[in-house]
Amino acid sequence: MSLQTPRVLPAHLHAFHPSNANPHVTNTVRILGTVTALRGDTATITCGDNGDVTLILKPDSHLQMGKLVEVVGKVTDVEGQGLGVRVLGSFDWGNPSDCGMLFPSFLDRELWLMVVL
Repeated sequence: MSLQTPRVLPAHLHAFHPSNANPHVTNTVRILGTVTALRGDTATITCGDNGDVTLILKPDSHLQMGKLVEVVGKVTDVEGQGLGVRVLGSFDWGNPSDCGMLFPSFLDRELWLMVVL
């Protein structure tokens, strides 16, 4: 059986928190965003107009400011900041401006989510 890793928006992290009453829901998710802050063992990614997510980094994480990244991780509580994601792995998609063909402007974000999910 493979591990399910749904791609989510910041507003939906609560549905994947370990305290969720549904035992069939995984707390491992994927989230896509641009790295906007790096501070020690944490980072912040901005997910377009959908908000920011705090990441708890692994010691060998190699995120770069301004890069578009997809993160796979577990939803967790971040002290003083609500929910965040503890990084298990990440993939660098490069510069957001180079990904214009991936996110055509004629697609609104709900339609884009239906296409990629």
